Amino acid sequence: MKSITLRLVILCALWLSLGLTVVGLYVNRVATRQLQDAADARIAALHDAVTANVEFDAGGRLQLPHSLPTPEFEQPLSGVYWQITASGNLLRSKSLWDETLPPPRAGNGGAQWSTIKGPRNQNVRLLARAITLPDFPQTVWVQVAITQDNTEREIASLRRTLLLGLTALGALLVAGVCAIVIAGLRPLRQAKHALHAIRRGQNDRLALSAPDEIAPLFHEINALVAENHQTVERARCYVGNLAHALKTPLTVATNALASSAPDLALAQQQIALLNRTVAHHLARARISARSAAHSAQTGAYPLAIAQEVAAALRRIAPQVEIAVEGDASAQAAIDRQDLIELLGNLMDNAIKWAHSHCRVEIGLIRDAGPDARIGIRIEDDGPGMADEVASALARQRGERLDEAQAGSGLGLAIAEEIVLLYGGGMAVAPKGALGGVRVDVTLPAFG
Repeated sequence: MKSITLRLVILCALWLSLGLTVVGLYVNRVATRQLQDAADARIAALHDAVTANVEFDAGGRLQLPHSLPTPEFEQPLSGVYWQITASGNLLRSKSLWDETLPPPRAGNGGAQWSTIKGPRNQNVRLLARAITLPDFPQTVWVQVAITQDNTEREIASLRRTLLLGLTALGALLVAGVCAIVIAGLRPLRQAKHALHAIRRGQNDRLALSAPDEIAPLFHEINALVAENHQTVERARCYVGNLAHALKTPLTVATNALASSAPDLALAQQQIALLNRTVAHHLARARISARSAAHSAQTGAYPLAIAQEVAAALRRIAPQVEIAVEGDASAQAAIDRQDLIELLGNLMDNAIKWAHSHCRVEIGLIRDAGPDARIGIRIEDDGPGMADEVASALARQRGERLDEAQAGSGLGLAIAEEIVLLYGGGMAVAPKGALGGVRVDVTLPAFG
């Protein structure tokens, strides 16, 4: 069952059916009891009327000297009967015709209620009670019975009415639930059409005023669509940059080999440049793909990774002292492998230019606004960088990163690419506190 609408309607229908069934059984039980109590009350009233009229004549025979105000007692087999018995004397209503009521059970003189088969095999409700008359020592049993046909018809009619009413109510409630569910899920259907428009290129985002419950979903979809657009644009940019970067070396290498006196040294130089360019673009493409997949899901600890990178670099440049310090609990929202590549490029550049000392500082930036940021500072005691060189390098990184050549900021270009993919920032100062270049990196904090 994949339809949310169908699932909700079926669940609501089952719940309403259960609730209405319980209500129907309860109402039926209460109403049936009330109808039965009303019928018993009438029997008791008729029994009192008969009892009030019972007398004995001078010969000791039972009699009812006064007529009863109930005409059914005078109509044969009317369904309303009385019978009086005492020491062999039997007195009964005309409505019994030639029938008699069964004798009462032996026992005390309390009220005895029972449902029996009466005249013409009718179900009758019978009340038998023993009474004692003045100056007559014998026990007199007065019995009054009324057929249950009317009560049973009323109960059956009540049950039919209750069944029809609750069925109609249930159908109306289910229809109402269907309307509510369809109206409530309307924003999702609108989102479907909006996504279809995005897929066809007619729109670039879900421009919907969504309810609070699904607004975060729409926001994430818009973010995903925007990220996909950025990925496509980056791919186009990478292809264009790669074509631009390969065009000149290929032309030079072709010309060097096509001349009557091939310049093999120049061709090898251009081929090496081609290899570096291809490796650079492959690294950028790999970083972009991995960063887009993990930027919102993973985190890494810069201090621990910086210490690992420093341990590896000490084997390469034992003459340079590498100091790593900072907050070990600081966690950045970046993939671990990307952070290793970022710090590796920056720290490798630092030790290449350092005379004897390189320092890495890592910590949480306290005044970064509502979003926590992780700050990374890497500097060396090398010769630094002239202002005009720094300006030219900054222009290269900002305009066409792929035009930076090896030894002229290629490591910085890759590092900046990684930082920007994760929503961070990077600044290069020509002169730091140690005298050499200082690089400041900010990354979003994880969590």
